[in-house]
Amino acid sequence: MTRNFLLALFAVIISAVLIFPQGSAPGSFDKSPNLSPKYQKNFDIRAQWDLELTFNINTATGAAGNAGAEFDGTYLYTTRWASNLIHKYDMAGNLVEEFSIPGVTGLRDLAFDGTYFYGGAAANTIYQMDFVTKTLVGTIPSPVAVRFIAYDEDNDAFWCGTWSDTPTLVSRTGTNLGSFVTGLTGQYGAAYDNVTPGGPFLWIFDQGTTGACPGSLMIIQYEISTGSATGLAHDGCADLTDGIAGGLFSTVDYVAGKFSIGGVEQSNSGLDDTFFIYEVGDAGPPVGPGPATDPVPANGTNDVDINQDISWSNPAGATSIEVLFGPAGNLTSVYSGAPITTFDPGELGYNTTYGWKVNETDGTGTTNGPTWAFTTMQDPLLITLFMDDFEAGTGNYTITTANGCPWAVIPISSRSYTLPPTAQGNAFASDADLCGSSGGGSSSTAVLNTPIDATNYQSVAVEWDNDWQAINSADFAYLDVSVDGGTTWTNVVTFDETDVRNTHEYYDISSMVGTQSFILRLVTIQPAWDWWWAIDNLQVTGWDFVPVELSSFAANTSNGNVALNWTTASETNNKGFEVQRSNGGEYQTLGFVQGNGTSTQQHSYAYLDQNVVNGNYSYRLRQVDFDGSSEYSQVVEVSVNNPVEFSLAQNYPNPFNPSTKINYALKVDSKVSLKVFDILGQEVAALLNENIAAGAHNVTFDASKLNSGVYLYKIEANGVDGSSFTSVKKMILTK
Repeated sequence: MTRNFLLALFAVIISAVLIFPQGSAPGSFDKSPNLSPKYQKNFDIRAQWDLELTFNINTATGAAGNAGAEFDGTYLYTTRWASNLIHKYDMAGNLVEEFSIPGVTGLRDLAFDGTYFYGGAAANTIYQMDFVTKTLVGTIPSPVAVRFIAYDEDNDAFWCGTWSDTPTLVSRTGTNLGSFVTGLTGQYGAAYDNVTPGGPFLWIFDQGTTGACPGSLMIIQYEISTGSATGLAHDGCADLTDGIAGGLFSTVDYVAGKFSIGGVEQSNSGLDDTFFIYEVGDAGPPVGPGPATDPVPANGTNDVDINQDISWSNPAGATSIEVLFGPAGNLTSVYSGAPITTFDPGELGYNTTYGWKVNETDGTGTTNGPTWAFTTMQDPLLITLFMDDFEAGTGNYTITTANGCPWAVIPISSRSYTLPPTAQGNAFASDADLCGSSGGGSSSTAVLNTPIDATNYQSVAVEWDNDWQAINSADFAYLDVSVDGGTTWTNVVTFDETDVRNTHEYYDISSMVGTQSFILRLVTIQPAWDWWWAIDNLQVTGWDFVPVELSSFAANTSNGNVALNWTTASETNNKGFEVQRSNGGEYQTLGFVQGNGTSTQQHSYAYLDQNVVNGNYSYRLRQVDFDGSSEYSQVVEVSVNNPVEFSLAQNYPNPFNPSTKINYALKVDSKVSLKVFDILGQEVAALLNENIAAGAHNVTFDASKLNSGVYLYKIEANGVDGSSFTSVKKMILTK
């Protein structure tokens, strides 16, 4: 193909009507000045359409039905339209891994934003997936069915559509940002192009009206700002086997300095689905200083503190940067200016996924950074009081059926339920459709057997994944709660003839059940043949915990020791207790006893104040929360009196290694000598030789320098009243 012929092609413009939603205006798809293309200098569209790579996907994976395609800069990927399988290859087309994403199946095309993969299954849902952790990150509702999808990095949005739809730009919140008409009838794949001068462009992979060559493998470039075909196109029938269109992607990373288009050709015979990558032109050197690196928190980090700062490393030569931050899928610019390496986003929400990226600029242009994400910690005060994913059957409920089909656990994959992707395995359903016309529909009630204890929570909520499909005005569904064992019921929500499908329902029921025990029931009334109420992941959570409730606090004395004991009936955010003592003056802190955080169970605590001299004492507890707030307990008072006699206790532990404790008591103030002897009677240590006040005492003996064996310890006490006391005991050192 000659350069003159290409120039002639570029002169051909296919007229198209550009459709904008209300409030949009021509030019709304122009690139942001802060989001310039990664490659643009010295671009040369030669459109040679030289094949850089082809391989038979059927041979590599062992099966047909391959449709989606994408490249993340390191690995190639394909998906199957009739299964949940995803395949990963190296850059030479060798199979590396086969895997699936729970909750995702039938992906037709793929897109990649530098962090996550996105795809659709020809329905109105965009799936956001992490191919590293093999998890579904989230979903985005789409105003159009998603057979083809391409990530628009300049608008942080997705071009979506199917067959003859107008390609529609869908935001991360599901908003229609605009569309244009192609006039094509077999659109299957799409690739975004902000590399070719004059863009941005959208490449469409079209299989035409016949699904046969020639014309079933057309890759066509469209100018987004006008909605017109540029005249640059290629018919893959010229160098691929006879087939139809599949997924499509564009890249500048497969061959350095080259702009390439890749995708999947689906075989009509089902024997040789082909992965291909074409060289389209020279991309030239990249612009900008390069991407930011070293994100903190690292991409994909969970349980992040809500006061976490974000930080990163800038490439050498960056003269300015832009930081974008926000809930995942809704990033906004939060800083633009001289390079910084740390940003404080303020206090974040609990259990929320946040995304962020840093765009780096120098004299040549801007490098758009990858999108990183992290998820914050769960609210420590939010407690799950009840959860049922229905994998263990119906044992939690008493089920009564007046007519037709009872509530039952039903595999989601066996029915046409439309539930959020978090619904997995089994659903709990009252499904009149399973009974047929002979069942006469369904009227069934499921009542929770065991009450949910919310007595320590002032705020309570119930939530579940939901699919309510009614057929007419006679159909109803109810969720009710009762705080008196089922004598009376309070309605939480009623569904009528209006379908409520593919939703996650959430209701604050604090005013109905807060600080009480309660049961709930599910009721469905569907007198016609169809259809069902199916739920999954029924959960009750509580918060605003009743503060730490101290049910008892007592003190007892023995031989100069004061034993403190206390019990809590419930705790909220309890870090622990400071133990404080006063003998008539200021309170002094003696120690700290760790608490149990947030708990609805009873907990018992103890603290021993040893060797307290004679006198009257007051004790109190200072209960401390994790946020630093505190409150004091009531005061307990004790009197500590002298022992009524001299005594020397057996050391503990015994045998010991290398130290042990020796307790003794003095009935009056005394001159005390305490010595240790070996078995031959030779003195090996002098522990005491001093005047000591009456009361209970102890001393620690460290025998680390002595050999194993039997030793004797002897006390001699001469009281101020003329009394005296001598005692000898044996101890054993074992090393």
